[in-house]
Amino acid sequence: MKVSVASLFLLILILATTSALRGQERIPDWVNPPPTCCLTYHEKVLPRKLVVGYKKAFNCHLPAIIFITKRNREICTNPDDKWVQKYIKDPKLSLQPSRVSAVDILRSEKGPPQLFNSPR
Repeated sequence: MKVSVASLFLLILILATTSALRGQERIPDWVNPPPTCCLTYHEKVLPRKLVVGYKKAFNCHLPAIIFITKRNREICTNPDDKWVQKYIKDPKLSLQPSRVSAVDILRSEKGPPQLFNSPR
């Protein structure tokens, strides 16, 4: 009898917590998107003709320059490598905006403030 009462109590507890979690509103991804961070560096030199842009990821545990290829792949590289420094100094290579974009608060004439991603 003790086992069935304990299992019934556990079942009620699980049901109560899962239903409470479902009732919480999910925060949209655009409010606070996760930063792009690298776990390892790509060791080989990328052919310059494949690279179309780059991003800076210096606020991470492993600081990096993330090169974007023609196929829209992101390649993490060591910012201290000479070839990486040479690539980012190339004026033809553009600095891409990071995933975390600035947010402007615009007040509408009717209702509460509205949030819009600013084009930067």
